[in-house]
Amino acid sequence: MPDHRISAHDAALVSEAVDRLAPRWTTWTLQTIAQHSQMRFAKIAAALPWISTQNTQQILRRMHTNGLLDRPGYGVYEVSSPSGRNAHSVHRTLASWHRTHSGGSSSAVAEAERTEDALRRLRGEGAIDVLHALSEHGPLPNGELRKASGLATGSFYYRLQQLQEDQLLTRTGSSSRAAYTLTPAAQALGPIYTELAAFESLTPSVTVQHKPTALASASTARADAAVRRTPSGFPGLFSHAPAPQPRVPAHVTAHSHPSRTR
Repeated sequence: MPDHRISAHDAALVSEAVDRLAPRWTTWTLQTIAQHSQMRFAKIAAALPWISTQNTQQILRRMHTNGLLDRPGYGVYEVSSPSGRNAHSVHRTLASWHRTHSGGSSSAVAEAERTEDALRRLRGEGAIDVLHALSEHGPLPNGELRKASGLATGSFYYRLQQLQEDQLLTRTGSSSRAAYTLTPAAQALGPIYTELAAFESLTPSVTVQHKPTALASASTARADAAVRRTPSGFPGLFSHAPAPQPRVPAHVTAHSHPSRTR
């Protein structure tokens, strides 16, 4: 089995790389622009129609600030920066891990979606800290793991729940005192750690914007459905639904919107 350990130095690099690459829609935006030498804002927005114009502007601004995009002209973006170009190797490794440990080998899921889902599991306050603590020390009981990760109590328990739901963390037994340990999927993250650390070490010194603003509205069920149905997304970046959504019967909409007459 590949070495899943990660040094403290590399853990810091991995965290910075995740902060740079993991905010939602970064993967699709970067891969969409990478398919062209340059793209104007209007064309980028058309490729991501479920995101508002304001949010698209914020995504592009953040990616430019974080060194993933260059702006050769007003309203024009390209993936010519070292970070933007180097992200391709990271994305490939993330998608490969997801195919093996999360989504199976089915071609129904696009590579960009695999990459995005893999990054989602690593983002969030303390995720890398918890994984690093377990990779360094092996299985740890609750109190020791919280101390080793350095997280506040509330953040720690929330992150434990998320990592377990994402199948990166499990317990060594059914007892409430059982230690936490890495799952096989988490133990296979070694190549991803290596790629992320290398990516960040080669990235020019750019202050990462850690908290993207006003993007919560994009993280909705409606947006999730849109990425599978939009006809304007570039080929290969999205998994499309096999059939359109069924029409809602008229009697259902009538109950949902009753007459206002008295």
